[in-house]
Formats: sequence, C-alpha cells, structure tokens
Amino acid sequence: MVREPAVSTVELFHTRTDRNPLAILWYQPRRPRNVCLVAGHGYSSSKQNLDFLCSFLSSHGYGVYSFDFPGHKLGASGGELTGVEDCVDAMNGVVRFARERGERTIYTMGHSMGGMTAIFTAALDEDIAGTIAITTGYGRPTSLEALQRVGATDFRASYVVGVALPELVAGVDARYEHLLPRLAGRPALYVAASRDGMVSPTSVRELYERAPHPKSFETIESDHTYAAEHARATVLQWLSER
Repeated sequence: MVREPAVSTVELFHTRTDRNPLAILWYQPRRPRNVCLVAGHGYSSSKQNLDFLCSFLSSHGYGVYSFDFPGHKLGASGGELTGVEDCVDAMNGVVRFARERGERTIYTMGHSMGGMTAIFTAALDEDIAGTIAITTGYGRPTSLEALQRVGATDFRASYVVGVALPELVAGVDARYEHLLPRLAGRPALYVAASRDGMVSPTSVRELYERAPHPKSFETIESDHTYAAEHARATVLQWLSER
C-alpha cells in the first residue's frame, strides 16, 4: 500500500540560465530531512507529469524542485529546446538555484528525457549526491527507429518549440559512454516500467549494466507515461535507504 501524500505547500519561481528562462515549482518538505531533489520531466510533457511523485516525496520530508524544460508548450518556461545541451543547462540552472537557497544535499531525478538529463547533470557535477532515472534507457535511437517503422512518426513534436525527439537523442549513447563512469562512487537508481512501449525494460537494464557502482535496478508495473507516479514507493524506499 502506498500512502497518498498530504497536501504539499508549493511555490512557483521564475529564473533563467544563459540559454533559456525556467519555471520552477518548489515542493516544501514536511518534517525536512535536509535532502532535496531536482526533477525533470519527459519530452513533450511538463512538470505536471511529476506532480504525484514530487508531492509524495515532499510529504515524506524531501524537498523537490521540479521544473519545465525550455520549449515545452505544456510548461511555463518558454524558450526553445535545441538539443541535449539545453536540457543539461536547464537542470544545472535549477541545481544552482537550489544551492543559492541553501540546499546542500541534492539528488537529480527524472523521467525519460528528464532521467537522461539527471544522469548527465550529476556526471558533470561531482557535488551532486546521486541520481534517479525512471524509464530511461540505452540504445534509444534504435527503439525510436522501430517505433517509426510501425507508424509513430512525430513523437508529439508539435508540443515542443525546437528539436524533435529522434534528433534530440541522436548520439546520446556516446554521451552515456563518456559520462557514466563519472558517477562512480555515488548511488544511482534505474527504474524500468513493465508495460513501457517507448523505453523497453531491456534498454533500461542495459543502461544499468553499463553504469558504475553503487547502483540499483527496479521494475515497476506501469506504462511509460505514468511511470513516475507509479515509481513513488520505489523511489522513497531507495532514498530512505541512503
């Protein structure tokens, strides 16, 4: 049984990086543990998709800074998404914002594209305590090609000002090869969804296998879209064990 979260206190902030504006929703923790997370959503979505997970974690004492990636029309950041660099720049900007507010122990967390960004951001910042990647896999361009062959062609690109998903993830596996070793010594959680038609559990497992220790792998019962919501008990248990 997963206890539903108590009503969280949330506050909206607007800031910007050198590249793009950012809208950030801060979930104030109840009985703070002095640990916070910076959370990023998936392609064509918004921070609303992470609300159940973020509010649940804040009800258990973890502060969460959830933000909209640039260029996402469902979000409130505005700007344009031109590539992976914009994703990492945005999450870096939120990490910096959290530190300016006095946060010291910070984990990065994300769903799908946000999980990829959480890994890259943590790899490039040795002061980030660890990372959580939900339904994020290795070999994504291959899986996208398979989906395109059965008729999926736009991947909700009209929801994003800027780059389409196939172009966004082109070359991403080479980035993983370069950056994953930098996570060595910091804990990472990789979560697969059993009914995921976008990022297969096999590709999440492959990413996990390529990652350094310490690391954990879990499979939850979910499709791709609602994986963050359905992962909340798994994420809470992992954080509490840390």
